Amino acid sequence: MKDLLHPVSLVVAALGFLCLLRDVPTRRRDPASAALAAVFLLSGLSFLFSITPMWEYLDRALGTVNLSVPLAMGCVVALLACQQVVLTYWGSTPEVARRRSRLWLGAGFAVIAGLLVLFALLTPSAQRPIDFTLYYAHDGWYAAYLTLYVTAYTLGELFLARACWRLADRGTRGSVRFGLRVVALGATVTLGYSAVRICDVIAGVFDTSLADWEGFAWACGDVGAMLTLIGWLVPTISDQTQSVQYRIKQYRSYYWLRPLWLAFYSEAPEIELPIDRVAPAQRRRFRGIAIKLYRRAVEIRDGRFVIRQYLDAAVRETSEAHHRARGLHGQELSAAVTADQILAGIAARAEGTRPAPDQLTDFADSERQTSRPMDDIDALLDVARHLPRQLARAPHLE
Repeated sequence: MKDLLHPVSLVVAALGFLCLLRDVPTRRRDPASAALAAVFLLSGLSFLFSITPMWEYLDRALGTVNLSVPLAMGCVVALLACQQVVLTYWGSTPEVARRRSRLWLGAGFAVIAGLLVLFALLTPSAQRPIDFTLYYAHDGWYAAYLTLYVTAYTLGELFLARACWRLADRGTRGSVRFGLRVVALGATVTLGYSAVRICDVIAGVFDTSLADWEGFAWACGDVGAMLTLIGWLVPTISDQTQSVQYRIKQYRSYYWLRPLWLAFYSEAPEIELPIDRVAPAQRRRFRGIAIKLYRRAVEIRDGRFVIRQYLDAAVRETSEAHHRARGLHGQELSAAVTADQILAGIAARAEGTRPAPDQLTDFADSERQTSRPMDDIDALLDVARHLPRQLARAPHLE
């Protein structure tokens, strides 16, 4: 049973770890993200160590029979502690989270140390990748080993289910609330595995066997673990999807701002930021789309500043009357008028004619409120949509 379910769970764990791996370097100061990545990694390792071919390979490579047992179970205990670290940082202040996280990690390491000591006291004479628990159920040291593991496992899953339900009720993001409830469901399902293992210990005392329940135990363990991983994966994939959408929006915005940028650059090439003066070691930072988009927005704002002294109030009044007649209003109206002002201002600068001081005015969209970085980009895009696409009249590097 486990050789059928473990590979599926391993794939889910690997997917989650790969989704988080890309963001771990940029979130070095976010312990919750690092702990969640560790949850997926440790979960995947626990499944990998328990698959029969890997079990047999480790026995041959390390020279110790059944060493996969403490390796896999140690990973499970560690990931239970890491899950609590994630929830602690999500639901507590940083000071409280740091204190509680140290306690959880300390408890996890203590359990792992106890498991290693008890495993060393076993006499694993035969390789048992399929029925290890049933084979050693009558060994006193293994009964102690299994009791320690099952106690830690059961308490960890109970705490996990309880904390997830509580945190889900307090959450504001739909993907996080849904994911936490799936995690709680998975933790509850894994209690079936705990129940069978507890009964294995009791059965060993009475010299009986629960061989018929092995399939049920592994099914509960794997299905519960898979649900838990999927629950953690839901907000992770949601974040990745939003990140990809944001990146696509940045690329599209960079392309759509080109006509507006060209309009200014054709008349005032000096607005281009001198990136060639940047140290070679720093130039890589300027290749990302976020920096390129920010650079384009800054250059457009510089272009607006250059032609601001050529804005004629008569042009603004005529443009407003024209676009109001077309049915434009609000931000759309101010964007269309601003586009007309830009074209007229560029033409006036090219001719060297300035309006009289009492005829100077500001851009129609100058009072538009922008609180977020992309709000400023959206304001520029609204103006760019009312400009014709044109070629630059001066050479430039794209």
